[in-house]
Amino acid sequence: MAQRSWSDLPRDLIDRIFRRHLNIRRIDPKDLARCSLVCTTWRCVIADIWGKNLSLLSSASGLINKRVLAEYQNFQTDPPEGCRVRFVDSLFHWEGIIIGPQSSPYAGGVFLLDIHFSDQHPFKAPKVTFQTKVYHPNIDQQGRLCLETLWCPATTISHVLLVIYARFNDPDPDDPIDFEIAHIYKTQRIQFEEKARAWTKKFATASQISAIDWTDWS
Repeated sequence: MAQRSWSDLPRDLIDRIFRRHLNIRRIDPKDLARCSLVCTTWRCVIADIWGKNLSLLSSASGLINKRVLAEYQNFQTDPPEGCRVRFVDSLFHWEGIIIGPQSSPYAGGVFLLDIHFSDQHPFKAPKVTFQTKVYHPNIDQQGRLCLETLWCPATTISHVLLVIYARFNDPDPDDPIDFEIAHIYKTQRIQFEEKARAWTKKFATASQISAIDWTDWS
C-alpha cells in the first residue's frame, strides 16, 4: 500500500484540528477510509475523532486536551494487560473493557467501563464506572469506584486500569466501598468467591460478549 501524508486529508479537517478556527458540523464518513491510511503517530487518534463526526473536537477546554490525547495514544501503543479503551462521543468520554484475570473468581468475564475525564484533568481524578455488575468490595452496586486516594496529576488512566485489574486478583477489604461484601470476603472467603463467579457468569459473560463488536477493540 502506498504511503500517505497529511496532504491526503481534507484541508478543512486539518484546519479544524490544528488551527482551531473553523466551525464544521459534519464530515463525510466516507473520508474515514482515507484518514485510516495516514502514516503518522496520531493516525489512530484522528481516525477515532473522524469516525465520531468531529463531536470529539467540540469538547470544552480549548478543543483538544493534549494530555488526554497523549494518554489515549500511549494506551493504544502499550495497553495494560487485559484492558482496552476507545473514544465514545467526546475526547473526555471513553469506554473501556477489562477481561477478568484467569487466576481470579472473575475469570472469563468481560467488564465494561464508562470513563469520564474532568475538565480539570489531570488535577481531578476521572470518573470510572463499571457498566457491568461486579461482586467486589471495592466496587459499589452502581459500579462506582473511589479513585481519589490513588490519583495525582502524574497518574494516568493506564495506571488506574492496572490497579483495577490487580484488584480483581487482590481485593482490598480494608478500604471498601461495599462494606457487606468486604465483611463476607474477610469472614467467608469461599462464599465470596462462589458469588463473584456467579455474578461474573450471569452479568459479564455471554450477554456482554455477544453485545460487543470486537472489531472496534482490535
